[in-house]
Amino acid sequence: MAKLAGVSESTVSRALNDSPLISDPIKEKVRRAAKELGYIRSRQATLFASKRTNMIGFVVPSYESFPPFSRSYFPALLDGVVLETDAAGYSATIILDRKSVDTEDYYTLIRSKTVDGLLFAVTRADFRPFYGLREQGVPFVLINNYHEGLNSVDALPESGMRKAFAHSIRLGHRHFGYITGDMQFRNATDRLEVFNRLASEFDVKTTVTEGDFSKTSGYLGASRLLGGKGDTPTLIMTSSDRCAFGVLAYAAEEGLRVPQDLNVIGYDNLPPVTDVSPTLSTIDHPVTALARHAARLLISILEGKRQEPVQEWLQTDFIVRNSTSAAEKSDKADKG
Repeated sequence: MAKLAGVSESTVSRALNDSPLISDPIKEKVRRAAKELGYIRSRQATLFASKRTNMIGFVVPSYESFPPFSRSYFPALLDGVVLETDAAGYSATIILDRKSVDTEDYYTLIRSKTVDGLLFAVTRADFRPFYGLREQGVPFVLINNYHEGLNSVDALPESGMRKAFAHSIRLGHRHFGYITGDMQFRNATDRLEVFNRLASEFDVKTTVTEGDFSKTSGYLGASRLLGGKGDTPTLIMTSSDRCAFGVLAYAAEEGLRVPQDLNVIGYDNLPPVTDVSPTLSTIDHPVTALARHAARLLISILEGKRQEPVQEWLQTDFIVRNSTSAAEKSDKADKG
């Protein structure tokens, strides 16, 4: 190729790598020679020379009770990871986070050049393992979690929840029920803290019960909030859309009409919210956008464009659908 282009072999290498030291006319001569000879650059050789794999590991938890991608949250995250890595010339591989896996296994993935860095989809509020990874020099970003000194991307719950409160107050609701998420996760504690603060600010009565983000916990939480006598909430806010689906299931079983007898507000705005009846009013948690930002952040760190640690924050919003309306609590709802 060098002979055909009339340049040295080192010039061929620089031209194919788009070096600024080589003029555009010389680059064009080299490309024409490469095309004439049918030359195809080896991606593996290029990556080996750069000491990078251009592969990002997307770490998702492994559950015994259900496959991880049977829940809409994980496909929404994966969409963001794949779109962003592809746009940047990287690839993504899924890594299942089993209970038997420890930080040394992740360090081995980096050291063996299986992947360049890691994105963690779901992590509890125990950050000791991540400090261990950081000390070992493992590049990683937490999605939907955060802690001082660690790279992370999360969304602030207050903007969306504030709009949900204002909307509900305008509709005449003054007694809000709330079903929390799993309190081992920072998302759950943050959302509960914001709920309590907004309830105080808007001067509404609240009844709170603990859940774990699941549909089952929504059903059981609704039974606790609505199953008693006397004053029960006219509106239930939840920590996740799946939790809200459980509330809708309980209401249907008990003959409570949504939204006439009970209003329901979810959290996430993932695709199933428009498939249920009534369609679900919900906090818009930008899951796919969070994953894209996290992938972009990790790649910028790998390429030396950002200095660690970095915390990035997105905003939530509120989407009004058919599960909220003016407060018109029926006799049946009053009786629970």
